[in-house]
Amino acid sequence: MTKQQEIAALDAFIAKLTPHSYLGPWLADNRESIVADITSDCSIDLQLPGAARHTARGIIESAKQDAERTRALASEQANQTRANAQKFCDDQRRAVGDLIAKHAAEAVARLYGRF
Repeated sequence: MTKQQEIAALDAFIAKLTPHSYLGPWLADNRESIVADITSDCSIDLQLPGAARHTARGIIESAKQDAERTRALASEQANQTRANAQKFCDDQRRAVGDLIAKHAAEAVARLYGRF
């Protein structure tokens, strides 16, 4: 049996089953995954039924959005922390420079007797 014949047999079987059967709705919901498995020669890897698959995709998308917001917030906070650290270093350098200038001026004044 060819792949196309298998897909046709699957479609015929789904059509033969009523929506009130146990297997019919499940096969219809999973047809896309079953056809993908038939055409790809991979081992069978059935996905969740349609409604559950839709819900799962929503949960995954929401999680991706949450992760992106978390990364953005973390990046923003890291940038702010770096900026604060740089400002602190700059302020300390300026304070040390001011102290050096003050002590140097005092030393020069003492040296020349003007202090």
